[in-house]
Amino acid sequence: MRKKDVLLSIGMVLISVSSFTQSFKMVIPQIEGIEVVQGESVLIATKGPVKTALAFRFNDGRIVTGNKKNSMWSYDGGLTWKSGPESRMEKAAIDLGNGEILSVGRNSKRRPDGMFSLRLYRSTDNWKTIKTEEAVLDIPLASYTVTGSGGRVDGFLFHHGLVQLPNGDLVGSMYGNYEGDYLLCDGYPTELNQRKYRTVVVFSKDKGKTWGDPVLVAYDKMLGRGIPDDHDMVGKSIPESRAGRPMAVPAITMEGFRESDLTIAPNGDLICVMRSGGRNPKMGVNLFPTPLYCARSSDGGKTWTLPEQIADRGVCPYVVTMGNGIIVCTYSRPGNWLIFSDDNGKTWKGAFQFGNTGATNYLVETGPNQIQVFHETEENGEDALRGSFFTIRKK
Repeated sequence: MRKKDVLLSIGMVLISVSSFTQSFKMVIPQIEGIEVVQGESVLIATKGPVKTALAFRFNDGRIVTGNKKNSMWSYDGGLTWKSGPESRMEKAAIDLGNGEILSVGRNSKRRPDGMFSLRLYRSTDNWKTIKTEEAVLDIPLASYTVTGSGGRVDGFLFHHGLVQLPNGDLVGSMYGNYEGDYLLCDGYPTELNQRKYRTVVVFSKDKGKTWGDPVLVAYDKMLGRGIPDDHDMVGKSIPESRAGRPMAVPAITMEGFRESDLTIAPNGDLICVMRSGGRNPKMGVNLFPTPLYCARSSDGGKTWTLPEQIADRGVCPYVVTMGNGIIVCTYSRPGNWLIFSDDNGKTWKGAFQFGNTGATNYLVETGPNQIQVFHETEENGEDALRGSFFTIRKK
């Protein structure tokens, strides 16, 4: 059995005396315009081995984390936890209000008519009862996708990006490959035939029953440094009109763009944050991560800015727009991190490490100016799950 943590309160910071903090010291930087204060880190005692930190907050304030027999529920904003029914929650989920909640499965399967099917869970009584449906996905150019674990999916994959526009339409982000994609993931054996992924958004006008109209968010280009004004060839082989401004350049990625998440910024822009690498080093080989990227749409997902680098690493980014207007993103590998934007996702700042694992993180807003980040840790030699609180507010 795990030893109960001893908690020492020092001002507004609660320090857990366990392997969680003994092996790692958190340093929160000074962030211009934003104040971040560390709060309590709650150990969530799951029934079995920890396999995921997946978390979802319902509109009524309930929070569920984990899955299957490890589903843990909180009814007091994440302070206390107890086991409950299996959540059956997928990574891509949304509470539409009035008791209707959707959760969309990851994989798509090709149908005889060339379209794809998706497994979808729907509840109309606030997740008391759940029905399984088959949704239809239409991505005409979709090819098969080889996953990081070597599996093969017929088409594109949902990860966890799912939002509802003001007009009621749903927007979901997916990753995969089109027919003709040939770029292989850098640093992977060619025998795996793992192609660099592209991220797209798809739309549903009928609450998830059908999805389609794919729009490319990112594949092989990024916003990069342009041609310097004083370059010797400007005005010669390079027109002066092309100098002195950022421009589209080949993207720096290991895997292309994948595992994206979506949020709606305070000004209405759609924000898409994406992984580009992060394969775990194995067999004594050092592998360095590639950047975390962000793209924005100001027209409901019809067009997107070129992706921009916002951090030096990041798998499974999870992003939330707080009620105070600050956008918070958590990501990992190596380490567990938080980063912030207070200008609608145009710029990002204040990245700091709050944990030292390579597992994936999830976060929810638990109250005014407060978030809880769910992350896997090691407690006394055993895998464990924590929900760590942070106060985040504008200065």
